[in-house]
Amino acid sequence: MTSHRVPADRDNADVRLSEIMAMANRLAGCAETPADSQVYLDGEVRRVYVGIDIDVGELLLAQRLGVDGVIAHHPIGSRARLGLPVVIEQHEAQMQAEGIPAGVAHQMMLARQRPVAHALHTTNYDRVVAAAQQLAMPMMNIHLAADIIGRQYFIDFVGKIVDGHDASAGELIGELKTIPEMEASPVQPELWLGTAENPVGRWVVQMAAGTNGGAPVYRTYYEHGIDTILAMHIDERDLRELEQLQRPQANLVITGHMPSDSIGMNRVIDALEQHGLEVIVGSGVIRV
Repeated sequence: MTSHRVPADRDNADVRLSEIMAMANRLAGCAETPADSQVYLDGEVRRVYVGIDIDVGELLLAQRLGVDGVIAHHPIGSRARLGLPVVIEQHEAQMQAEGIPAGVAHQMMLARQRPVAHALHTTNYDRVVAAAQQLAMPMMNIHLAADIIGRQYFIDFVGKIVDGHDASAGELIGELKTIPEMEASPVQPELWLGTAENPVGRWVVQMAAGTNGGAPVYRTYYEHGIDTILAMHIDERDLRELEQLQRPQANLVITGHMPSDSIGMNRVIDALEQHGLEVIVGSGVIRV
């Protein structure tokens, strides 16, 4: 889906990408730029291309569109991509907030963090960043801050549906589909573990921690009294492992990656447009 909106005040539109990062951090309540986010090439912009994922192809498209800079959601390379394991430590804090003992939370976080760190060790972290530098295209990504904003949206939304009600997992799925980003997406929220008749019970929104918690983290939630986990995505291998637990009352609601990421990014884009920037979206952003 592509969007092209004219800002209300072009006179005040010029802004540096580093200022946009600071703005996103303020919106999310981040005291500093998270390890998975970075301004790769700073510059003044008034017309930007925003996408969930940015590769060399999107950079060339942005150049063809005549924008001043590119903003991605997911880490593109350099320190931000290699810094993703640091953000995975958020799983530990989220588990402790649900009453899971600190020692257990730490070990399960490490079980998720290690394979991600090892996989990133082999990646070509410089390829797209070098292309942006060679094209002289200002480029940045905003990951954790946007995910924090999106996670809070889900917490508020689910709380209104579930708290004080005997809602079922199926009813929750139905309500999630009314979120504008979900309505506009071909990828819909689905129940990948449990049954529609299961009560939602005690629930947690497992987002804004770099990537999904996988089997180690999700299993720990179920073992400590969580009935329903909402997550953007999960690997098939981890899903198969959770199925082997044979916990019929456990629910796993997969909200969908692109529509869920779009919720947080749309709030950032709203702030950009209020500041007077012109925004063109693509590469997975569902603008509503």
